[in-house]
Amino acid sequence: MATGFGLIGYGAWGECHARAIQRTEGCELRAIVARSEDTRKRASGTGVAIHENILDLVKRPDVDAVDIVLPNHLHETAALAAIQHGKHVLLEKPMSTSIESCDRILEAAYKAGVRLLIGHEMRFSPLYATIRRLIDSGRLGEPRYVLIDLWRRPYRSGSDGWRLDPARVGNWILEEPVHLFDAAAWYLDRHGAPQSVYAMGNRRQADSQRSGTNNDNFTAMIRYANGAYAVLSHSLCAVEHHLSIKIFGDKATMRAEWHAELDRSEHPNFSLEISEGDRMTPLAVPGTPGELFELQEEIAAFVRTLRDGSPLPMTPEEGRRAVALCLQAVRSLETGEVVQLPS
Repeated sequence: MATGFGLIGYGAWGECHARAIQRTEGCELRAIVARSEDTRKRASGTGVAIHENILDLVKRPDVDAVDIVLPNHLHETAALAAIQHGKHVLLEKPMSTSIESCDRILEAAYKAGVRLLIGHEMRFSPLYATIRRLIDSGRLGEPRYVLIDLWRRPYRSGSDGWRLDPARVGNWILEEPVHLFDAAAWYLDRHGAPQSVYAMGNRRQADSQRSGTNNDNFTAMIRYANGAYAVLSHSLCAVEHHLSIKIFGDKATMRAEWHAELDRSEHPNFSLEISEGDRMTPLAVPGTPGELFELQEEIAAFVRTLRDGSPLPMTPEEGRRAVALCLQAVRSLETGEVVQLPS
């Protein structure tokens, strides 16, 4: 029997989720919550039940799992509603906008005995997951330095500009650089918990009226007790979408590149190389990386855990960790100081 999905949120990315669910073997989209008349009209084209109210969806007996694709400030309310009605939850990143909110979601999920997966799609990429497998294999040796550099434009403001509104997005760092924080912490988790975060940022035009947390340029450094560290750089001053990841181990160095006109391209240029001597050697990438492909694999992986009881491919605590790192980076931006992290 197929796993029945309910989808809460039908904006641009919500539409991508709907298509991914409908294309994924072993699951079936059965209902959608859409907030506006316009989105409900568009959602009706999926051929499934359309609701205005979240409770109407989570009470449905034919819905086993709920996929939440809403502005960040609504994540907790929707997640708790689904969890309290016994539904498994796929929750778009970031997990929420505060640590206290993340903890309430975590506590509810464990108490209810439901699965909770946070949607960090880089974890499901044939490119970025191959990097993790290379680290786990020991081929790089101990990773000592991670450099992640993202150039992109445009930055999607979201329906009604919610991604530019601190009251709804929480913080721009939670919406965009959170991916980079999660990836860096994932690659370096063998070194234990991060020890400190230092961040800086600015705008292309110093007198810009945009929110102070929405920097055009942003850089953060995460340090570990044993000297390993990561540098994350994100700029909205460039063009198109260009992501580079470099990892320097004590045995070898590797480099991954992803380039396309837009982040949701189905035809990106990408590469993976390793240097174990004096030259870079190309490595095979087992599939096409990119948000659209990674989203479908994320949903398929979630369904597999629901059906066979296997461990989640990413723990909820890791989703919480990404939020915590982002919030400490915001604190560093505001104070101009290195922020020491709890051990």
